[in-house]
Amino acid sequence: MIMELEQGCLAIIIESVLGQSVGTIVQCIKVIGEHSLYGTIWKVRSKTELMTEYGGKGQEVDVPAKWLKKINLGDLKVKEKEHENV
Repeated sequence: MIMELEQGCLAIIIESVLGQSVGTIVQCIKVIGEHSLYGTIWKVRSKTELMTEYGGKGQEVDVPAKWLKKINLGDLKVKEKEHENV
């Protein structure tokens, strides 16, 4: 089941230009429009530096929705507890 992205949710980047930002957790800020090839585009924010498709860098970039996977906060809490018990 694919969870829909929504404003304010957390997501992980699963694809990016040159793989530079893959694995980065971001917060979805707002939908900024539609791209003819990539579909819905989100403005996202990260605590770490991200790379744009043009090679620019920043903590806020535009990312296609299909390159994002929504994070279920309940799953994160379970993972944290598993890590604490190691």
